[in-house]
Amino acid sequence: MRILGIDPGLGVTGLGVIEADSDTVRHVFHGTVRSSGALPLAARLELIRAAVRDAAREWQADAAAVETAFVGQNARSALALGQARAAALLGAADAGVPVFEYAPAMVKRTVAGYGRGEKGQVARMVRLQLGMAREPRPADAADALAVALTHWAHWRMGAVLPPEGRSGR
Repeated sequence: MRILGIDPGLGVTGLGVIEADSDTVRHVFHGTVRSSGALPLAARLELIRAAVRDAAREWQADAAAVETAFVGQNARSALALGQARAAALLGAADAGVPVFEYAPAMVKRTVAGYGRGEKGQVARMVRLQLGMAREPRPADAADALAVALTHWAHWRMGAVLPPEGRSGR
């Protein structure tokens, strides 16, 4: 099974793809989509949507895992994150990929063993779990891989079912 992990953000959206079965997991791809604040909002959202759709198709994702919105004190930031998440969700839907959502604390707890872990700690654990020579950079891409790993962990525990009609890669 191939899982596309997505760490949505209006300025930078992280993408990461892993290939997994019930016993093993390996790194396939990671990167980011950057959208300039100089662009109109609709153009930025379309860029995110297209990048997610294209990544899901190119890497033949069987599932997409997206980090849920973290709602802090800043309403403007929460709105921007919500818009980026919506664009990412639509991109996955365009590609016909089922979407699963995980809270940031769940991702940190699953990958790093602690729900309040720092970004560096998460990147180190992603590197170790995927057997990578170096920590994935930038942090948004490492976070996307962590979201994908979280989905794999939940799938292995039987908390989510594999997509119907897909290969058991």
